[in-house]
Amino acid sequence: MDSPSQSPPALDANYGIVRRLAAIGVPEENLGNLYEGLVDFVMDNRSWIPKVVSTILPSKEEVKEFIKNEKKSGKVTTGPSMKKQFHVSMLWLQWLMFEGDPSDALKNLAKMSVDQQGVCGAVLGSNNIAYRCQTCLCDPTCAICVPCFHNGNHKGHDYFIIPTFGGCCDCGDETALKREGFCSKHKGAEQIHPLPENLANSVGPVLDSLFICWKNELLPGETILKENRRTNHHHSVCTEIANNLTFLVVEMLLEFCKHSESLLCFISGRVISLVGLLEILVRAERFLHKVVVKKLHELLFKLLGQPVFKYEFAKVFLRYYPIVIKEAIKQGDTCIRMKYPLLSRFYIQIFTVPTLTLHLVKEMNLLTMLFGCLGEIFISCAGEDGRLEFTKWGNVYETSLHVLKGIRLVLSNDEASKYAICDNREISETWMKFLAFLQGMNPVNRETGIHIREENKYMHLLFLLSDEAASIYSLLVNQAFFLASDEEMNAIPNMHKQDPDSGDSLRNAKVARLSHESSVCGITGISSDFACLSKVSGPHLLVFSSVEWLLHECLRGMENWLGTDELTSTALHCRIPPNHGRTSRTNLLVLKESLSKIMEGKFNFGKLSGASEDHCGQSSSSVTVETNSVACSSLSLDVNAMKEDSGMESDALLVLSFSEWPDINYDVSSQEISFHLPLHRLLSLILQKALKRCYGECSVPKVISSNSASPLSESTADFFGYILGRFHPVGFSGFVMEHPLRIQVFCSQVNAGMWRRNGDAAPLFCDQYHSVLRSEQGLEFDLFLLQCCAAMAPPDLFVKRILDHFGLLSYLSLSPERSSEYEPVLAKEMLTLIIQILQERRFCGLITADSLKRELIYKLAIEDTTHSELVKSLPCDLSKCEQLQEILDSVAAYSNPSGLNQGKYSLRQGYWKELDLYHPRWNSRNLQVAEERYMRFCGVSALTTQVPKWRVIYPPLQGIARIATCRMTLKIIRAVLFYAFFTDKTSESRAPDGILTTALHLLSLALDVCLQQKQSSATGSYFGDSTDMLAFTAEDISESFYYGVGKQSLLSLLVVLMRMNRKENRDNVLEAGNCSFSPLIESLLKKFAEIDSQGITKLQDLAPEVVSNLPPKVPSGDTNLSGSGSDIKKRKAKAQAAILEKMKAEQSKFLSSINTADNEDLKSAEVCNSDSKHDSEDAAHDICSLCHDPNSKSPVSFLIHLQKSRLLSSVDKCAPSWDERSDKENASIPTNNVVDQFGENNSSSGTSFTSSQLVQLTENAATEPTTDGQEPHREVNAILEPLKSWFPSVMSNQAPSMMSDRIESTVYTFETLEEDLYLSICKGMHGDTPITNFEKDEKYSSAESFQESSYDTESIMLGKYIASISEEMSESPSTSETHHDVESYSKLPVYDGFSPVDCDGIYLSSCGHAVHQGCLDRYLSSLKERRNIYEGASNLHLDEFLCPVCRQLANSVLPALHGNFHKAEGQPLTSKIDSMPASGPLYTSNVAIYSLQLQQALSLLQSAANAVGRPDILEALPLQRKGTSQNLETASRRLSKMYFPIKQDKFFESPRLSHPIILWDTLKYSLTSMEVAARSGRASFAPNYSLESLYKEFKSSSRFILSLLLKAVQNMKSRSSLHMLQRFRGVQLVSKSICSEVSFSYPSSTHQRGWLLNLLDFHNSGVPYPDIQFWNRLTDPVLAHDPFSSLMWVLYCLPWPFISCKESLLSIVHIFYAVSIVQAVITCFRKNWCKVNELGFHDCLITDICKVLGDSKCAERYFFSNYVDPSCDIKDMIRRLSFPYLRRCALLWKLLSFSVSAPFCDRDNVCDISSDALNDKMDVTEDALVELNEVQELENMFKIPPLNVVLNDELLRSLTMKWLHHFHEEYEVRCSQSVFYCNPVVPFYLMNLPHVYQDLLQRYINQCCPDCKATLVEPALCLLCGKLCNSSQKPCCRERGCFTHAMTCGAGIGLFLLIRETTIQLQRCAHHSFWPSPYLDAFGEEDNGMHRGKPLYLNEERYAALTYMVASHGLDQSQRFSGQTTIDALLWD
Repeated sequence: MDSPSQSPPALDANYGIVRRLAAIGVPEENLGNLYEGLVDFVMDNRSWIPKVVSTILPSKEEVKEFIKNEKKSGKVTTGPSMKKQFHVSMLWLQWLMFEGDPSDALKNLAKMSVDQQGVCGAVLGSNNIAYRCQTCLCDPTCAICVPCFHNGNHKGHDYFIIPTFGGCCDCGDETALKREGFCSKHKGAEQIHPLPENLANSVGPVLDSLFICWKNELLPGETILKENRRTNHHHSVCTEIANNLTFLVVEMLLEFCKHSESLLCFISGRVISLVGLLEILVRAERFLHKVVVKKLHELLFKLLGQPVFKYEFAKVFLRYYPIVIKEAIKQGDTCIRMKYPLLSRFYIQIFTVPTLTLHLVKEMNLLTMLFGCLGEIFISCAGEDGRLEFTKWGNVYETSLHVLKGIRLVLSNDEASKYAICDNREISETWMKFLAFLQGMNPVNRETGIHIREENKYMHLLFLLSDEAASIYSLLVNQAFFLASDEEMNAIPNMHKQDPDSGDSLRNAKVARLSHESSVCGITGISSDFACLSKVSGPHLLVFSSVEWLLHECLRGMENWLGTDELTSTALHCRIPPNHGRTSRTNLLVLKESLSKIMEGKFNFGKLSGASEDHCGQSSSSVTVETNSVACSSLSLDVNAMKEDSGMESDALLVLSFSEWPDINYDVSSQEISFHLPLHRLLSLILQKALKRCYGECSVPKVISSNSASPLSESTADFFGYILGRFHPVGFSGFVMEHPLRIQVFCSQVNAGMWRRNGDAAPLFCDQYHSVLRSEQGLEFDLFLLQCCAAMAPPDLFVKRILDHFGLLSYLSLSPERSSEYEPVLAKEMLTLIIQILQERRFCGLITADSLKRELIYKLAIEDTTHSELVKSLPCDLSKCEQLQEILDSVAAYSNPSGLNQGKYSLRQGYWKELDLYHPRWNSRNLQVAEERYMRFCGVSALTTQVPKWRVIYPPLQGIARIATCRMTLKIIRAVLFYAFFTDKTSESRAPDGILTTALHLLSLALDVCLQQKQSSATGSYFGDSTDMLAFTAEDISESFYYGVGKQSLLSLLVVLMRMNRKENRDNVLEAGNCSFSPLIESLLKKFAEIDSQGITKLQDLAPEVVSNLPPKVPSGDTNLSGSGSDIKKRKAKAQAAILEKMKAEQSKFLSSINTADNEDLKSAEVCNSDSKHDSEDAAHDICSLCHDPNSKSPVSFLIHLQKSRLLSSVDKCAPSWDERSDKENASIPTNNVVDQFGENNSSSGTSFTSSQLVQLTENAATEPTTDGQEPHREVNAILEPLKSWFPSVMSNQAPSMMSDRIESTVYTFETLEEDLYLSICKGMHGDTPITNFEKDEKYSSAESFQESSYDTESIMLGKYIASISEEMSESPSTSETHHDVESYSKLPVYDGFSPVDCDGIYLSSCGHAVHQGCLDRYLSSLKERRNIYEGASNLHLDEFLCPVCRQLANSVLPALHGNFHKAEGQPLTSKIDSMPASGPLYTSNVAIYSLQLQQALSLLQSAANAVGRPDILEALPLQRKGTSQNLETASRRLSKMYFPIKQDKFFESPRLSHPIILWDTLKYSLTSMEVAARSGRASFAPNYSLESLYKEFKSSSRFILSLLLKAVQNMKSRSSLHMLQRFRGVQLVSKSICSEVSFSYPSSTHQRGWLLNLLDFHNSGVPYPDIQFWNRLTDPVLAHDPFSSLMWVLYCLPWPFISCKESLLSIVHIFYAVSIVQAVITCFRKNWCKVNELGFHDCLITDICKVLGDSKCAERYFFSNYVDPSCDIKDMIRRLSFPYLRRCALLWKLLSFSVSAPFCDRDNVCDISSDALNDKMDVTEDALVELNEVQELENMFKIPPLNVVLNDELLRSLTMKWLHHFHEEYEVRCSQSVFYCNPVVPFYLMNLPHVYQDLLQRYINQCCPDCKATLVEPALCLLCGKLCNSSQKPCCRERGCFTHAMTCGAGIGLFLLIRETTIQLQRCAHHSFWPSPYLDAFGEEDNGMHRGKPLYLNEERYAALTYMVASHGLDQSQRFSGQTTIDALLWD
């Protein structure tokens, strides 16, 4: 043997194949050409094909060697080398198949199959979507893939989207889809042409040989599994070969199928032609790897598109089915889910094909097999008592439900169900045995001891089992009646020709008159010969074989089940003859017997225990057909015993034929009870369908009209006698009613609280029982069965049984003491049940339309609801009614979706009168809600007006009326009246108001029965005898119950109660929800008078006032009731009038007090305006929201919320669109990198000095003289002191000695300094040094001269600044140390030159509530002590908390500062700012009088720069500072943390951190953001241009808090020399930037730049301190930044009196307006400079700009806009681009004129998105003319001349040249990559979404994570930038998580559309909440999770509301967000 080193390379797989082929005799000359040579050889020697194919595949020895080598090298056994060997082998085989290159052959086949595609068969994976078209489907489970749906024509069809969990597309399959539903690519299986003969001859033999080898390699794997051997080396080799070969063969076949359907059809034929291959492939999941099995199943799905293959596969599938079920019984449900997925994946494909299913049922006994599997499951779960033990069943509940679903799918086929009913009734008989086995399962007992804490988790699953069982027997019943319809039509002509006296089975007396003595029923059973039953006379419309046989089987099952019941046996013990020969058998034994019968000779699939495992390796003919004995042995059945026992069976049904009323002693509270009665529900279903067919709306012969009250014929009345045969009505009703009645009593006891100790199980049972989803096995069917029993039973005995089971027999004793605490609830529930039995007409009187209308009224009376909720609340049969929408529109009014409200239906006013208070599904809560809503809409109580009435009922059930008039019922009513009147006030009444009302309703119903009897000519056989009833009502109570008030009867008790109630309510107005009994009782008394003349006589004695008002003839009781209602209304109206008079008097007093208070306030306001000392008194009006102490003297602060924002950068760019590919991996997220206005900060980007350079700088500082020739002793000492601490390593040498003391000049205070500067500037503007002809002034003509003239001033100012820093550091020793380990910010760009490093700015908002700082500290401490860290949307770890009053978010406080702004006094040239009007006329006639005030602005800036540089000012500047408010320091510290999140403590300790600058920037950003928010409509996407909307936004936002912030900054900026010097230098820099073209970017030369500034930069150490940022921002070219931002910085730098000077402020507005115009011109012409002349512009500002920038690319790169409209007039476009600036100036103007001193003066400043706000739409339009009109209005407001004047202004043209020169130089030097967005007023938009949601769903549902390449489980689409994220916290996708992306994209704010859920996830840092879906269906409602799947459409109003909330920064203030937010604290880690 060769050593491994000498063996051929493993990667050369062809070598092994060639060697093996040579070994079998293939010539070497052929093998030399590899594939081609072998093909030539095989074409000449076709008999060699099997041998060649087996040789090409790797042998076991080679595989064994591979495994051995891989183990030695440590590789995995499934290594790449082995896979490559198999892959190369497949390639050789493909060459043999196609006799050439396989790729070329497949391409040719694909071309041939272009128009021959038949069936799609695309495999639908899990978590995918597909479509189901209700219009086109043939199979209710069909699915259409997305491409086929879009390629088909489904316009106008009823389709919906479904989630997929497997399966394949049915397009092209006629068994699943109609031909018109096929797409354009798939035309059906008949379109497939056979494979060309030459290819079939070449492919077939090779494929057959390969399949033989494949089968042979799979057989050992199953053998190993069967023998259950231990895994050894041989087994591992076999497993590896099987897995690798299967995977590659399947992969090759799938590739073939993809190219040609002809080849697919050919392959399917070859698979089924090889005996045993398909069987082994089906069972291969038991021993192959999961990945291989998944691939194999994909191939099988593809092949199932071929009908022949599907049939063969189905037969194999049925043989495999019992094997898996047997394994599931052993191992549990996980077996099917995990190990054997083939059943769950393919059973729908088999059981839902109509033609295939019928073949399988008849030829393969499909139903027999399924019943056998189900029987095996149930038998394994049976307990010792023979009933289903749910604890065992819980382990296999999924398997049992799977089998039941399969049975249901099969029986859904009409032919299959017909076969089970007619052709093979053993199947239906077996199903009846199943129902009997389930009958009474899971009984419960009431717990009276310890409370049950542990609930069984499988208990609720039994209802699912009952659901499936009900659906199956419903299919059988429907089919039986369908078969009867044909016989019915043939029997109608002969119906009346039958002899009424023929046949022993006919009854001689009516059911109502049957008694114990007259019964002719024998105890012999019903004959099984059903043929004779079709010949009987009478109403035999339903007496046909199918229905009668099904009914008989149901009754037999009930008989056997009742026979095993202990209580039933006790009742029959004394009645049955001892030698009757009856044998009681358990239901389990009966089930086993039935299963043995149906499997005898028919169960040919092998035993369930796995006998078919012997199929391995055998042919299909050798498949063992198990005998019946083997099948029965698998079910543990003894065949011989079964036969012997079956011979003992008798047809006698003794229990149900019992002739006497059974006496059953049963107590629900102490004995077991079960909810599961499938046999009873089946009987109920058969009876109600029989009644409906005979007497319903669809009955063919109208035997009697459903609306007729005529006497009943003999045959019609004896309906139950014919249909029940020989059963006696008394015994039948007595036994059948028992168990449904028990359930009613159980539910009543649960409502009374008797089953509390049973935990949640009892309420769960009641809820499930009353649920509309359980209607087919719940309340309504049981109630109908009780009605049938009530029609046949003796009425008194029937009612007594009810009274006994409710435990209320003692209620008739008339004893005043309650029997138990539960008695009131039970009594009311009992009376309600009796009324429901009498009144319910769901199945016995109402047509479908009326039933549907009743259900809709029931649901809408509780609440207004959506369309889907309405449909969901309907019973199954009514929800499918074709008249649903028509009836719904007539009953309810639809309201369109508005705001966040969905489209809902509300009950129309007229239909409230049809409300049924005794609907079976009422619960106490819903009934109370309905009564309250009735009172609100109708004005009267429903208890007095909605009295139950006797309605038309099917004739056989008219005997129910006897229940209402029987003596037992009247006794109950009399007892209630007695207790209501005679109850002692010291004890609790046995008849509270609820019971009394129900009893009166029952009495009204009884009287209604008597009235209808009187009106008809009936004899009263069904209605009862009204004479007996009237006699009882006048019957006196016995002497022992007089209680000293004389004799009383029912009638007299009514009169007494009426008078007593009338007296109590005479002078009182009833409260809402209460009712008066007197009108109701009066109406009842009038009914008594109408029934009989004796009643009038009685009433004349008892209540003459009632008789005297009795009209001659009253048709019904409605008039009396309405009259009583009108009396109530009159009394209420009278009382309300009196109340209104009192209210008017109180209002007049209140208004007078208000007027007095207003006058006093006006006087006090005048005093306050005249004297500022009253400001402290104003503070008393702000009361702390925590302590509420009005006398507190402590200062208050207002709660504020500071939040990071990226609104401005978002609005600058166009909103992303869904149809653009925005989720690219390299696409940058919108950050401030894009919106940074002019690049990185230039002062601290890289300045560094050596030690020698630093020493030189120090020497310069010590020796350089000042401007006055004196040495700066004090300043230099002040400078050198901090240098020692800043740079201790360099400053060890002593600086040169300085001369001491100088003469101190006069030192100003800060206030006087500001005033002196203001006066000095004004003099410079208009007095001493006027600057006339500024544009021709050559004083500062060059940069050099300008810098030389200002160098000394700069040195003094910076020296003073450093000295101030030293003073600050000396006062705060902790700040003296400077650490140089601070992380560099130099690479973090900022927005607009000055902003936080990670966002555009900070937005300020406030709820307006004030607190004391001490109170707030205690409040937060208490929250921390309670560990309530995460309260709502707050996080105390981040200093966030909720306002204790309004629960809005806050994170800081702002102190209350009172008083107005500082005024400029004593100067005639200034005046205080007046409030500008919100709107006004357009001044078009006199606009020419305006001119740009540029000269005044330039003079102001130059004079200010000169003033602040005066040596005396700098010399006299005090170095001390004033203390700041501690509360203001709180807000400042919070802001500093947000501006500088890295090393924030070091920043805050530094004296260079200017809090006024940060506060001012916050004010600036808040104003700008407010202007952007005002552009958006609250409920519309149309932009808002009006000033009214702008001011409304200012009013609704935090205008008070912004005014307070403005005052705070005004007070802070003049409290420190540092702040003053920062402003002074800022004035100089901005003056140079605007007034000169000088470039102020500091050169690298230390000498030119200035040694002091270099020292500051050296101290900066890479950290952008605010002072340097601030100065750099003012140094930048004025064209490089937003003009409003520049205006705000200028106002900050100027002395404070200028902010209140109207003329000065107006001039500053003008100059920056000029800047905006220049920017607009550049933006408009950035790419089209050549068009200037074409547009007619000559010698103006535009032409000047074009000359300068025409050849430069800087403007094109820097200025950008997405909204420049080429079609718009250029001048109009320029004005539109300047519009944002003017709007922001208007907001500033409004803020400066705002002087409200309290936050809640108008109650409008609280910002929250409420439903009212969303409905407040503004009148806006998209017309550009409106925008220009608004621009014109603002231009007039600010006295701006027309644009033509502006463009031709000489001064502006001169300035523009200097600005452009400055910009050009800076741009070239810095090479800025930034962009300046110059846009018009465009609203903020979220992502542009498609109109139809399915477009979005299809695009993003299958997107993969770029990190782990797995499909995103929960894809979430960012609505800010359009990136697709993952809402799940998957570790590998954390970088794409919503939290991470929100921190990057929206500065912590994120909005994500959850693709699968359709809802919006709102993200704020780690907090998240959910917002309603913006997509609604055609009925205006959401579909969260796409459960309904109907098409969804974008609701613009909702999406606009969400957009406005984001634009207005209202996310944190939204109650929906803060109230429903959750937090993941781990995200902060």
